[in-house]
Amino acid sequence: MKEINTIKKHNWFIRFLKKLIKTFRKKPDLILQNSNLPDKAIYFANHSGAAGPLTLSVYFPKYLVPWGAYPMTGHYITRWKYLYFVFYRQKIGYSKLRSFVLASLFGIISKTIYNGVKLIPTYPDTRLRKTISDSLLHLSKNNSLLIFPEDSSLGYQNEIEKFHSGFVFLAQEYYKKFKKHIPLIPLYYHKAKQQILTGKTYYLSDFDKKLKRNEITEILRQELNLLSI
Repeated sequence: MKEINTIKKHNWFIRFLKKLIKTFRKKPDLILQNSNLPDKAIYFANHSGAAGPLTLSVYFPKYLVPWGAYPMTGHYITRWKYLYFVFYRQKIGYSKLRSFVLASLFGIISKTIYNGVKLIPTYPDTRLRKTISDSLLHLSKNNSLLIFPEDSSLGYQNEIEKFHSGFVFLAQEYYKKFKKHIPLIPLYYHKAKQQILTGKTYYLSDFDKKLKRNEITEILRQELNLLSI
């Protein structure tokens, strides 16, 4: 069986990077619906451009294992192409020059960073089974997950219009395997207000059994958007 780290802290490089970021970046306000956060949960969050994942990883008071695009775990050229063509140009809308510089620089250290935070790659095909398998293993070791279900094909939005349902599928698979419901917690980074907010904790048992996965996903999308107001 694949070994999963159960120590609730990042490696020395990520800890150094977080400390460095904190020296020149103001800490956002934490507004938590429940100050007694569970030991393990699925946190579903907004991406907020490039700022969300970084800010949540540095300042949220829980060890979070993120989901991320699978090209970012590949070789340098694969990472560079994803960063340049998809992330910076398509999703964020940066200029060609700015995208080229950022993709070239961040592409060098990105794999070290993603390995350090134990990023779980997500796939658009049958390899998603590996994503689910790795995620269940982390949850079994009490590691919380950080998932960005936003459909960002047209760019990142303050008020998210569409969610992918993979995180709800994961919660369903968790229940099938462990016969327990995993907490689903909305987590929002409000860049303009410099706030990190959590919403109400949900469980699959809170929803009518007749609801389909996409219907549950839509309800949770609306709940996350409420935090943006």
